[in-house]
Amino acid sequence: MKITFNSLRTRIVALVIAFCVLIGLIFVLAANFAYMSYYDELRQRQGVAFAQNVAQMYPELGKFDSLNREDVENRFEQMLLLDPSSAIYLLDNEGRVRAGYTKDRSIGSKSVLSLAPIKQLLAAPVGQTVFGDDPEFSNAQSLFAAAPLQDGATMTGYVYVLMRSPRVDTNRVFMSSSANRTALYVALGATLASALLVLAVLSLITRPLRRLTNAADAVSAGDIESTIDSKPMPYETRNDEIGRLSRAFRAMVMRLREQVQRVRRMDATRREWVASISHDLRTPLTSLMGHLETVQMRGEKMTDAERKRFLEVAMQNAKHLDRLSASLFDFARLDSDEVPVEKALAAVGELLDDLAARFSAAGHSRNINIHVDYPEGLPMVQIDAALIERAVANLIDNAMRYTPEGGTVTLSAKTDGSGIALRVADSGPGIAPQDLPHVFERFFQGSRHREGRGHAGLGLAIVQRVAQLHGGSVQAANQVNGGAVFTVWLPTATE
Repeated sequence: MKITFNSLRTRIVALVIAFCVLIGLIFVLAANFAYMSYYDELRQRQGVAFAQNVAQMYPELGKFDSLNREDVENRFEQMLLLDPSSAIYLLDNEGRVRAGYTKDRSIGSKSVLSLAPIKQLLAAPVGQTVFGDDPEFSNAQSLFAAAPLQDGATMTGYVYVLMRSPRVDTNRVFMSSSANRTALYVALGATLASALLVLAVLSLITRPLRRLTNAADAVSAGDIESTIDSKPMPYETRNDEIGRLSRAFRAMVMRLREQVQRVRRMDATRREWVASISHDLRTPLTSLMGHLETVQMRGEKMTDAERKRFLEVAMQNAKHLDRLSASLFDFARLDSDEVPVEKALAAVGELLDDLAARFSAAGHSRNINIHVDYPEGLPMVQIDAALIERAVANLIDNAMRYTPEGGTVTLSAKTDGSGIALRVADSGPGIAPQDLPHVFERFFQGSRHREGRGHAGLGLAIVQRVAQLHGGSVQAANQVNGGAVFTVWLPTATE
């Protein structure tokens, strides 16, 4: 399998491994440094004890005036047989080297040493390592030990023991200790266990992220239909951030799929009804052109009655085209998300009276009675009167086309909960049961084409859109005694 750093998981794993290696390295270096510091501290403590023993066993070393230098150096040589790399010196109170011994019997080129490190060592608390001057190396400092020399009650100088580089390898000594090895192994094991634990936690996080990433890739590739099936998303039942992310992603994809399906349905409906509207427009247009061409071609050969009849048919088709274009224009305008709605307080009773008066002539010509019924004291509503009038006029026009001669169209209004219900009922044949759920769909024309010629299935869709723009609703139903009834519900004004 090819490893790539484009993966978040790979990057995090690499970072964790590097971090664990760094921690392990720091631990080893820190442990080695601590051991070396402890080793130097231990050697210095032992050296101080040794220097104090020398000062106590040989009190004559503090009498510099009668000191036999050769005898002192021989004695120092015997003391350092087991550690020839070290050196012993006698210093007076000024720091001058009065006698000493090294493996090459050379006191050194530096004859005066600083007493500050000696005083610091003798006054230092336990645990502090101090380094002092080395007579053989003018610019070097070494681990040392010291003890004061006395001549009776007078301090005359110091025994100065230099402990140069040890004969042992501190790393080898460190690793040869069972306790140190155990501590090191435990630390390395704890680091490894921590790394494995972190990797396990990261796996719990990245595994669902990979699943969600695959789902997102499927959505981006257009496979939205099969991205979310009936099974829940991975880790969807968890209550942590991963669970919330999974549920949010599922909800987002579900909404996106619903929108895609709705767009597809709308697109299919649009294609279907573009063909239907084209047919609706073509039929009256063909008839209009045919009658006009007939009048134009026959000219003077036609009688006045024939010419009048042909022109009347042409006018009817022209009016038909006008109604179609008006419906399409109105619906396109109302279907916009930015359609202006200019609301003002209005009395719906008066609006019904005005509409009844407008349609009275058409009703009288067809012997259709238009009846208005609403109670006194009907509350005012906040509406765009022009839009509501347009919607109710559509319902009245629709009702009159399907009301037989001698029938009745009833306009009524009443309070209904927190709003006003406007009803338009007719005494026609009613609506086919299979058409009732679809009558408000745009471009819908039922089995009986209830909306009739000239409206292309948009009249009731316009009514529904107007109701929605006012925060209301519209319903269609069949009456028990026959005929259809349409109810527009509008919320009552609160201002």
